[in-house]
Amino acid sequence: MRLFRSIAKTLVPMAFVGLALGTPSPAYAQTSEDHEVEQISVEEVGPFRPTTRPELSATEAEIVERTNAFRKQHDRDPLESDEQLKQTAQDFADYMAQNDRYGHSADGRTPSERARAHDYHYCLVAENIAYRFHTTGFKTEELARKAVEGWRESPGHRRNMLRPHVTETGVAVAQSEKTGVFYLVQLFGRPRSATIPFTVSNPTDAAVQYSLGDRSYELPPGFTRKHEMCAPAELQLDDGGNDSTAQTPSAGQRFVVTGGDDDLALEPQHDGPATANSRGEEQPQ
Repeated sequence: MRLFRSIAKTLVPMAFVGLALGTPSPAYAQTSEDHEVEQISVEEVGPFRPTTRPELSATEAEIVERTNAFRKQHDRDPLESDEQLKQTAQDFADYMAQNDRYGHSADGRTPSERARAHDYHYCLVAENIAYRFHTTGFKTEELARKAVEGWRESPGHRRNMLRPHVTETGVAVAQSEKTGVFYLVQLFGRPRSATIPFTVSNPTDAAVQYSLGDRSYELPPGFTRKHEMCAPAELQLDDGGNDSTAQTPSAGQRFVVTGGDDDLALEPQHDGPATANSRGEEQPQ
């Protein structure tokens, strides 16, 4: 008997939270939080009579290698294995295997809560999970290949695997002694240290509107706002029909509104970042 199921989840602080559920074919995705937890039983999966067993650490390494190969095919940078993400994934895989409970909240916590508990300071965390079972077991390469293929063919999991701004990963596999089911956890992360701080200052006499990614902001005259982006986004002045070229801020960059009335512009400065006090007055660092 063969059995497979996988779930993908993404968490971004103060942003969209997505969840995808599915099997390789067919698959479907959801765009809202899902707290479904499955209890796996011997009666459901059938007897486990292995003729071959995978080497779990080699399976984990193979999953990382295959994921990076998939990312390379789509012009994405490779992911580095991170020990804290690896331990986060391992503890959760072990929990699911020990209890035969399956789901992103199987242990009563979210992926981000588990990452924080392992001192992984993130600006983005995404998680794919899956379970696999075969009566006679799996070879190492077979288990890794089937897990990656299943995730790759499901829109939610594929999106996590190809996220352009994640930089780190942690993968773990654990097997239930009771049912023989293999539980797989694949975490993706972008650390807090990779955030992009920059400031926008408005020394003019009028309030201005600008956009950063898909969000809009108003900046009063004489104020400076400090931003911290988790991932690169376009910054553009949007004021009274003025033409403004979109720019992608880099870490520590400072932008200043210049001109007036019909010729406002957002100019990058190169004299270092600035912060603002509670009144919005500029305070050079």
